[in-house]
Amino acid sequence: MTTSGTYNFNPSLGEVVIYAYNLCEVRGTALAQEHMEAARMASNMLLSNWSNRGVNLWAVDLQQVTFTQTPTILTVTGNGSTATLTYATPNTPVYTVGNQITVSGTSVVDGTWTVTDSKNGSVSFASGYVGSTTGGTISSQTPAGTYSVDPSTVVILDAYVTTTQSNAQPIDRIILPVSRTEYASYPNKQQTGFPTVFWFDRLNDSSRSTGSPGPQVTLWPVPDGTSSQYLKYYRVRQIQDSAFTNGQTVEIPYLWLEAYAYALAHRLSVIWKPEKAMILKQLADDAYNVAAEQNVEQAQQYISPQIQGYFR
Repeated sequence: MTTSGTYNFNPSLGEVVIYAYNLCEVRGTALAQEHMEAARMASNMLLSNWSNRGVNLWAVDLQQVTFTQTPTILTVTGNGSTATLTYATPNTPVYTVGNQITVSGTSVVDGTWTVTDSKNGSVSFASGYVGSTTGGTISSQTPAGTYSVDPSTVVILDAYVTTTQSNAQPIDRIILPVSRTEYASYPNKQQTGFPTVFWFDRLNDSSRSTGSPGPQVTLWPVPDGTSSQYLKYYRVRQIQDSAFTNGQTVEIPYLWLEAYAYALAHRLSVIWKPEKAMILKQLADDAYNVAAEQNVEQAQQYISPQIQGYFR
């Protein structure tokens, strides 16, 4: 028996859309521009839904944050009372209001300043400078406790702090997540030491909500700059946008193609073929469940009770 010997089946979004319409009993010759625009919107809405459903293993990656970093200044602007510096994100410091930073290499606002405002990718301080320029770096005597997070991040899964001493092998120590309420209960949020917990603040990026600083991860205790050097975390990111341009494919693995096609067909049937919606809904749910069963890590899991004394 002769087989193809290849593993390259990866249809473009356009091909999957035509197949989805066929499942709705809408033939390819009947498709118009409005059909394709509805399909593009339905595809991206579907991927948004899948990002919400759980951990998509193909969208998990490892991020690294360096505690002792000196961000390069992109712009310097001043209005005579306040100077604002911008720098690249993500995984860069969000400086604490009231703490001091040192600016160098700008020739206009070099020196040590007290932070008056800070958010992802920008920091402000009182200054008489008027104008705009570029270049320079920012540094601080101690690391920041908060860092910008890529706005495509859905959730942080596991986080650990890395210590590297001289030429020794790096040592990783897991840190645990806490809620907003628990972080708020800490009396001294600027306490320094080896970080043991993190709080992921899932704020909108400024591109989606004007004035929002964007998602951030805050460590406690605040890194002291000596006992640890890096924060590393696994995150689930948003699935990439789907578009018809240049035969683009959808960012899903082979094992999810059927689930995607049936789910897209169901969404399109609601618009173009309502009488088929119930049938396609069942097929879409069945295909999703089959794919989701394989979207797990094959590892042993142990559950044991935590038994300890309790005294009032």
